[in-house]
Amino acid sequence: MARAGGWLCASAALALLAGCSDPEAVRVTAPARPAGFEPERFPDIALPRAGYMFSLGEDQLAVALANGSIRRFEVALEQRENQPPQDPAELLGQVGRDLAVRGWVKADDRGLRWRKGSEELALETGRTDGRTSIRYRLRPQVSAGR
Repeated sequence: MARAGGWLCASAALALLAGCSDPEAVRVTAPARPAGFEPERFPDIALPRAGYMFSLGEDQLAVALANGSIRRFEVALEQRENQPPQDPAELLGQVGRDLAVRGWVKADDRGLRWRKGSEELALETGRTDGRTSIRYRLRPQVSAGR
């Protein structure tokens, strides 16, 4: 019985080693992107140009359902550490110009709220750890009668 057990262990070890030499068995895959985060499905929402990254540790949501008739976009970005400082008002102006080109209409004097069709996009700029940051919130437009 001890011989059979030893033989089984040795066979299992050899099978395991043989499997490890198979490139298909050892392939490391990149972690899957979280479900509910597809910012590329929002080409009409202008994100900052180069030098910004999605904020780590922040919940990010970018989903479009029913052929885009239901959209939610809750995204936070911040300037990369190695970038020269950018004034939040300058970033807001840049993003605002890009939104206007994509069909959004300014809904307030400061450029913090934008409307397009039945949606409203709210922007919030500021600083995160000394770096410029921006947050986007897309919601269905609330009618004045509610």
